[in-house]
Amino acid sequence: MNDELKDIVYADLFRYTGNTRRYKNIFACYLEERLSSPEFTYISTMRHARYYYDQINKYDGIKKKINQFLFNIWNFRLEQLSRKYHFQIPYDTNIGKGFYLAHFGRVIIHPKSVIGHNVNVSTGVVIGTQFRGKRKGSPHIGNYVWIGANAIIVGNINIGNNVLIAPGAYVNFDVPDGSIVIGNPGLIRRSPGATLNYINNTILFDEYNVSSNGVKKW
Repeated sequence: MNDELKDIVYADLFRYTGNTRRYKNIFACYLEERLSSPEFTYISTMRHARYYYDQINKYDGIKKKINQFLFNIWNFRLEQLSRKYHFQIPYDTNIGKGFYLAHFGRVIIHPKSVIGHNVNVSTGVVIGTQFRGKRKGSPHIGNYVWIGANAIIVGNINIGNNVLIAPGAYVNFDVPDGSIVIGNPGLIRRSPGATLNYINNTILFDEYNVSSNGVKKW
């Protein structure tokens, strides 16, 4: 992996391992997590497929063909993992660093959705597009967002930073920063510490070796 690809893959890795193992040998830690975690394996494969897809149109000739070949390999593997583990998160979905699939099980995310940094997604979550009505479109989800099991988020809506979506909640409306959403239909409760102790090993973005000793506002 080159530095650009490492930057995002190792950021995701840090969400799973923290500093416990990564400082011993980060590549060995990466391989170990890929062998033991279906969730991280899927995320890492998705990142590789997206990276090589983005490289295709940057080059001509042999470099273009090489990147096309590598994209085809990684995307084929992604499709295999999707069928095996029931994660349906396409390679072209815009997802920030530090993405964390919290549990093994079905997760569906529409590729037009936009997801920020340090986001936790639990099993059974659906993040999808609404095709009719004034909320037609896909969700934009901010940073430091925790999404509980079986929650549904749909429509052209904005989910702010530091938001907790409770398990089973249905969200088709904008949610401000520092909030908890519960129920179906969803209700908003303001909470400045909404995701405190829910999102661990959060990452910073101002250095290659990501750490968890603080939170940087975006």
